[in-house]
Amino acid sequence: MHTKYAVEIARLGPLNKATGALLIAQPNISRSIKELESHLGMTIFDRSAKGMVLTFEGEEFVSYAQSILKQIDDVEDLYKQGSPKKQKFSV
Repeated sequence: MHTKYAVEIARLGPLNKATGALLIAQPNISRSIKELESHLGMTIFDRSAKGMVLTFEGEEFVSYAQSILKQIDDVEDLYKQGSPKKQKFSV
């Protein structure tokens, strides 16, 4: 979930927009991002009075994270609709 929050903040910009889209309180998102940064040992966002802006490392992280989250969504969609159809092949 922490990764998804980081991607949404990067996509939407202001934290208050991300909180609305994710339906989660701002303090919880802030805490999640800090935990993610601590876990990864990097700073994803620079914080200022104007909001949160991606760092260079953060841009790289979000790029990878978007790709991973898309793959997760694709797999979930595939299996929510049922198992893939097995094709028979004979000669």
